[in-house]
Amino acid sequence: MLPDPTLSSIDDAAAAAAGGMWSIAIDCLHKLPLDRIDGNDRVLDIALQILVQGDFEDRWQIAKIFPKLGEIAIQPLLNLVNDLDIDIEDRWFGARILGEFDRPQVVAALVDIIQKDREPELTAIAVGALTKIGTGAIVTLTAILATAAPAAQRRMAITVLAQIRHSQTIEPLISVIDDPDPQLRTLIIEALGSFHDPRIPPLLIAKLTDTAASVRKAAVTALSLRSDLAISLNLSQHLRPLLFDLDLAVCEATALGFARLPDPRVVTLLTELLVSDRTPTALKLSAILALGWIGSQSAVDSLVAALVDIDSDLAPEIIVAIGKTELEREYASILLIDYWESKFSATTPSPSIDREIATALGNLGNIASVPTLVKLSADLDDRVRLHAVAAIAKLSPNPLSLNT
Repeated sequence: MLPDPTLSSIDDAAAAAAGGMWSIAIDCLHKLPLDRIDGNDRVLDIALQILVQGDFEDRWQIAKIFPKLGEIAIQPLLNLVNDLDIDIEDRWFGARILGEFDRPQVVAALVDIIQKDREPELTAIAVGALTKIGTGAIVTLTAILATAAPAAQRRMAITVLAQIRHSQTIEPLISVIDDPDPQLRTLIIEALGSFHDPRIPPLLIAKLTDTAASVRKAAVTALSLRSDLAISLNLSQHLRPLLFDLDLAVCEATALGFARLPDPRVVTLLTELLVSDRTPTALKLSAILALGWIGSQSAVDSLVAALVDIDSDLAPEIIVAIGKTELEREYASILLIDYWESKFSATTPSPSIDREIATALGNLGNIASVPTLVKLSADLDDRVRLHAVAAIAKLSPNPLSLNT
């Protein structure tokens, strides 16, 4: 009878491991067919030896073997993770690998680590492992929320549930949506915002008046992603007060969120924000970005009008936003050309404006912009000329002579 080549590979792996030649041992194990790895005690012993004694790369590679071993790998890994006397990196790898096993005892062990361990790196990897297990961990975590568990345990359960993007987490997350910790409320709103469930939008709208700015911002972002509900729920009116929130980050998130809503009224609201003398510069920049993303004719009109009416320091940012318009590219290019011809072609040049206009015209892709770009390519400023030439190269299939 011919020798079993698989058995020989296990022997080779064992011999290599005995000599500390981890990479060879790992290679031998990876070549084994799955049916010879599953439940194989010898493979498990070799894998554990490498996991404890190898360097980081060796451990990373041998970790891929453990899920193939099946149930027999769970208890040794649990022992490894719970051994307080060994190196933290060994425990870290053990916890990470356990995330591959959707078993009640694994979930319980990982929860126990998060509740009791003081090593932040190990706690973080245990949270990640529970998140990877996903639905198998939801029952255990939900049970923690349903009891009078200590605050630290509730925080852990909410944190993990918020990271498991599965519809089974909706109910338990809704049950704690008014948690006293604003950081947890923020996590909950961010998680719920990823689901299209009819129970959620009213809850998000209610959180627009939360006492914590981070929660209000999370609610704004979540609602702005529900463009399908923009009209039926009148989202622009619900969000409008947040443009004037006491927290500037909330205001900025609201302005940017408006760009996602298919409601023509948002252009008016953003324009009013942009031209107001009371609007902080950072918020004006958000309004400029939002109008550029909207890209409708009315949005482009507002941006071009603002070039004349507001602080000239913002003009380059406005031109950049116009140059990124997708919906009305030809229209935007015509207005930019008209603006340049009327304001700068016969007056004192503005190199920063000219550079941005050249780049914007190149991005907008209208071949009719070439004559204006040719004029810009004769500018006295080297950088203006370079931007103009680059834009012409984008627009024209045939090289133009710029020496005439």
